[in-house]
Amino acid sequence: MRLPLLFMPIAIFGWKRSPDVALHRCVVADFLSNTTLTEMDLAVDTCQRRIIVPGQFSATAPLTNRDEAAKARKIVVNRTKIHMWKDNIPWGTYFIRYAQPEEDEEGNLTLRITGQSLEVYPYLRKIRTTLNYAGMDQLDIARALLNNMASRPESDIGLNLMAGLSGVTRDRTYKAGENASYGTRLEQLANVINGFEYMVRTVLDPDTDQLRYDWVWGYPTLGSPEVVRDITQPGHIKSWAMPQDGTEAGNAWQTMGDTLNDDLGTPSEPVMSLVYEDAARLAAGEPLLDRTETYSSVKLQSTLNAYAQQLRDTRSGPVTVPQIRVRFDDSFSIDPNYLGDRARFTLLNDYYPLDDTGAPTFSRDWRIVGMDLKTPKGEDQEASAELLFEGAT
Repeated sequence: MRLPLLFMPIAIFGWKRSPDVALHRCVVADFLSNTTLTEMDLAVDTCQRRIIVPGQFSATAPLTNRDEAAKARKIVVNRTKIHMWKDNIPWGTYFIRYAQPEEDEEGNLTLRITGQSLEVYPYLRKIRTTLNYAGMDQLDIARALLNNMASRPESDIGLNLMAGLSGVTRDRTYKAGENASYGTRLEQLANVINGFEYMVRTVLDPDTDQLRYDWVWGYPTLGSPEVVRDITQPGHIKSWAMPQDGTEAGNAWQTMGDTLNDDLGTPSEPVMSLVYEDAARLAAGEPLLDRTETYSSVKLQSTLNAYAQQLRDTRSGPVTVPQIRVRFDDSFSIDPNYLGDRARFTLLNDYYPLDDTGAPTFSRDWRIVGMDLKTPKGEDQEASAELLFEGAT
């Protein structure tokens, strides 16, 4: 499932440190060498994990004395990363891309930082030499891209690449002149029909007691299909939302690729896929909504057809991506390593009451595809997380 990328810094102004703000243990390390530089307690505002795409991170360090300020100076933009911990679980590792030390009119010193999870790094590296892969398993292509990205010591971030094959072979050519990033090509490779999912997990190695970074994949999806968590209201649900978004949807899809004409002196047109329509939606009364997506490196119509079919099958019609905020306690815990697992989501409230037989009118299964840690503030001292689910109309 593709979620939008957000790379803009998150600036939060007017913040004043409060004793009621919960702090999280964060370990600051050098991005490449993984050398620990210091440890800080941060007020974490945003802490996301996603499948395929990067999760966002933003936090504020209250600099209450000279020692804390010295620790904060060890955080250097584009040089350091932060391991965010919840209890004894590494919630994620984030590449720091923005930092702002400041002092307010009352003399309160703070450092504001933002970054993205390790999935961001391939988006920050461009493919500088043409790469050709013929008849290779799509996961071998993915690993080849990541290994090529890490071929210089200045770009080796220590990913442990999960082995195995999907059984699906692809032909891919990635030209240096296309100015595409490794992240973009990985995302496109995964999001074609019969593709796969991946993410980077920060885990504590039981043998070395050190953190490691595992690039893991799932075919066709991540997660354990046999595991279904029951999440209910009343119960562990604190709040919920059901946004229905049709802005990126269509019911007639076509994809556009590269041009076949290398003669710059003659007119040329790009290769186009066939048009794939969602016949069921049109028959049910939806107006025709055309969408075209561009895949600049593709010259084979068969590959473009596969992309268009995948778009028709996954992005036709409005998408509902349920957002559930859950509380933690001794009987219920969840962390980003559960992304891809399923949950049975049951609501009981005035909008979704019991039916005439006493059964809930809303009880559905969805895959967990995103997770945002919520920091308790003020009187709300319960640890919680917002879960994002794969959509269904």
